[in-house]
This record gives sequence, structure tokens and C-alpha cells, in this order.
Amino acid sequence: MNSPYEYSIKMELSFNSPETSYPISNVSRKSATRLSFDDSPNSVSTNQIDESSKDSGFSDESDQDIEMEEDDTSQATHLDASFEFESFDNDSSFNNYEQFETVSIKTSNENKQQSKEEKTNDAFMNCSDDRLIGDMSRQHILPILSESRHSDLASIEPSTLVDLINGKYQDRISKFVILDARYPYEFDGGHINEAQSAFNKEEIMKKLFDRPIQNVDGKQVVLIFHCEFSIERGPKLMREVRERDRSLNQDNYPNLFYPEIYLLEGGYKQFFDSNQQLCEPRQYVPMLQDDHKNDMKFFRKKSKSWEIEKRKSYLSTKTRLLF
Repeated sequence: MNSPYEYSIKMELSFNSPETSYPISNVSRKSATRLSFDDSPNSVSTNQIDESSKDSGFSDESDQDIEMEEDDTSQATHLDASFEFESFDNDSSFNNYEQFETVSIKTSNENKQQSKEEKTNDAFMNCSDDRLIGDMSRQHILPILSESRHSDLASIEPSTLVDLINGKYQDRISKFVILDARYPYEFDGGHINEAQSAFNKEEIMKKLFDRPIQNVDGKQVVLIFHCEFSIERGPKLMREVRERDRSLNQDNYPNLFYPEIYLLEGGYKQFFDSNQQLCEPRQYVPMLQDDHKNDMKFFRKKSKSWEIEKRKSYLSTKTRLLF
């Protein structure tokens, strides 16, 4: 026959006995109350929480330890840690959290708005742009875009070119040359005032480098490149001019004949849309216009033949250098 002591132990260990009503301990009741944010101890049942599990979030604490924990508001419960907000007293946790959440949302929105405004300003201003011109002597005179399709090139807005044409920068720029890389029928159909057709690259290279344009009275000379959209032909010509300039000044690096060159963002199309009065004639002929299909095929084929000749010349020069 079992002793009363052994019987008592069996009763305490028998959780599933239908005849035994096992009371909720102070430890589980207070911990469960803190977990559910409910001051009512009757809202938790023993069938919902396994106190013996190590992953349950409960520990074998004494009543004294729990009272010390409740008095110390700097310690966060497991649920507090999962939400990652500051631990508050039970009687004011919701009010404080609502205030905290409101302040956080307001601050976040203000930061987002400020970030958006700064990004917009940076995109059109050169205030925070520390990029230097080709000879690395100074920053650009014209405000360049911090974000553009061609991140390696200094791009300007059509409005900046308008200011340049209207003399806004004449105190620092003595001469500017607009180089239009479109096909001749596009150029003849409408181009920016005083722009030069730059379809024939070798002819342009001779004009630029046989007798480089000199600065006057300390004022600078700038080149502006573009094509229809400034996506392919304009940027390509701009890179080739810089490459030729580097090659001719390879023994005097980083000096250049034309250290300050720009790409017109959006090309002739975007410029024409808002500045027709500065174009002659005041028209816009797309490259893919139906009336010029044969012209397009001819000039495209001619461009490819020039590229082939250029590659052959480069390879022959490289071969002579190697052997």
C-alpha cells in the first residue's frame, strides 16, 4: 500500500487525471497574463500551455524572482522582444505603445518625404555632385544630372542647354559646340540652332583635333553631344571623342584638349518638344520615318563599314606594336 507522501507525488505528476483538478501556479498565471496582455487569470487554461516544455518561454522562477522582474521595467518579455519595442508597465502599455507607434509613423513619413525631396533636388542640381571634369582639375560648370541613362557620362537637361544658348554661362564659357550624331536626313529635317552634323566621325575628329579650339581669357570650351534620344549614337560619339583626346594626350595625362564635355539627356526629341523656337527648321524627323527608310538603310550600312575600317586599322596598329 502506498504511503500518503507517495500518493501525493503521483497526484501532482498526473496532469491528465479526470479526477484531479490541478490548480494554476502563480508562476504560470503571471507569465500567461503578461503574454496575453490580460489581467484576468481565468483567460488561460492549463490545456493551452505546456509548462514543462523548454520552448514555452516559462522558467522555474520563484515568486520573489517574478516580483523583482515585474518591478524592473527595463527588462522585456519574450513577446516584447519579438515586437522590438520598449517594455512598459501593464496598466499603460497600450496607451504608450499607441503614442510610440504614432510618433514612429510620423517620423518615418517625414524622413521619406525629406529623402524624396533631396533625391529630386540632387537629380537636377550639381550641389552635392563631386565629379570632376576630364582633366580632374575642377567640377563641371554646367549642372549635371546625378542619375541618367549613361552613368559614366556627364548629362545635362535640355533646359540647361537653353540657358547656355541664351548666354547664362558666358562669363565662364567662351565657346560651346553642339555635335548632332544623327543621320544627315534627320539633321536636315530639323536641328538645334548652330549645331553641327557629326555623322561623319573622321571629319569631326579632324575639325576638333587638327587645330583644337583654345580657351579665351580663361573661359572654357565645352562640347555637347546628342542624337535622337541620346541612347546610342550620341553617347558613342562622345566616348570616341574622349578616347581620341586621351590618345593624343597620353604623354601628358590627365591633360585634355576638351576636358569638359556633356551629353544632352533625352536627345533632340526631348529638346524639340519644349524648345521648337530654338530649332531650324522647326521640325522633327524621326530616324524610322517611312519616307526615309532607304536613307536609313544607306547611312546605317555606311556607319557599319566605317566601324569595320576602324577595327582593321586598330588591329593592324596593334600587330605592328606587338611585332
